[in-house]
Amino acid sequence: MRCEPITRFFNGLPFTAILVVALVISAEVFFAGTSGNVQFLHYGGLCFSPDDLAFASPHTSMLLNIAGILAIGTLLHLLNKTFSFIRSVTALNVSAFLMLEAGNPYLSICSLNGSIICIVVLAAAFIMFNAYNKRNAQRSIFSTFALLMLGTTAHYSCLYLIPVFILGFIQMRAMTLKGFLAMGVGLITPLWILLGFGIVTPDDLELPSMHNVWGSLSSLQSWTLLSSAIASAVIMVSLMALNLMHIYSYKTQIRAYNGFFSILSVATIIMMAADYGNIISYMPILNCCLAIQIAHTYTISIHPKRFIAIFVLLAACVASYFLFLLNYL
Repeated sequence: MRCEPITRFFNGLPFTAILVVALVISAEVFFAGTSGNVQFLHYGGLCFSPDDLAFASPHTSMLLNIAGILAIGTLLHLLNKTFSFIRSVTALNVSAFLMLEAGNPYLSICSLNGSIICIVVLAAAFIMFNAYNKRNAQRSIFSTFALLMLGTTAHYSCLYLIPVFILGFIQMRAMTLKGFLAMGVGLITPLWILLGFGIVTPDDLELPSMHNVWGSLSSLQSWTLLSSAIASAVIMVSLMALNLMHIYSYKTQIRAYNGFFSILSVATIIMMAADYGNIISYMPILNCCLAIQIAHTYTISIHPKRFIAIFVLLAACVASYFLFLLNYL
């Protein structure tokens, strides 16, 4: 019985609120401790170059990124509250995401691109989940792919999300011939509007400018970032396999929702390996998927002291944070 209050605390919003404060403080401390000497990389898309998306003040970029992380947490909460793909009532998916982001200052400070892409993913998922088993889902399909293409104009990494969401709509039993036509129109519309209003010109349409994050980091910083990415990927795949049989027993609609996150997880890991120079932009999505699997594992388990695993995760994130900080001292 004494374990139950601790379990409820980790499942609830008070723990999440504490982590929000911790995220902001840790980011500010890291930024001040490094004297702002952190590389902010800006990646281009099909229409906009990195210079178009860069902010003059690194501190402004950091604050916007923190706001983006909090927006991701809010979307995660609303997504699960609306569609209940995690069967138990919990805020641990948000808490785990905040811990993972705070434990890697490159994500909480530098990865504004990654946060924006993750917001696009969750917003598109919200639209897609609403289309489950609807034969006339053309409006949802159009909106989803228009949003993805709009993201692609600013960051090329959104391109890999297009086939992911095609598979997602097939899982939602919503993709028909009319759906494919709506998808095509959705992909064309953002470029059509941007060109039509003169926001961009045909000369602006070009292959995106690609950067290499490893070129701006020292050897120790590179190994720390790479180790963090590999650890997150391995844990995520392990938990996904562990939760698979339990999720398979859920009703078809819930399985479809979780199946989309499985496809997204695998696709993100593949893209991190293929586009390793831009690995930092994919990590918020990976952490989002990992946080969902952590929440699944925690709520599925009936072990009375399962909260110990959260203490271990919290300790690992704190240790990771100080390891990143030491790299700059």
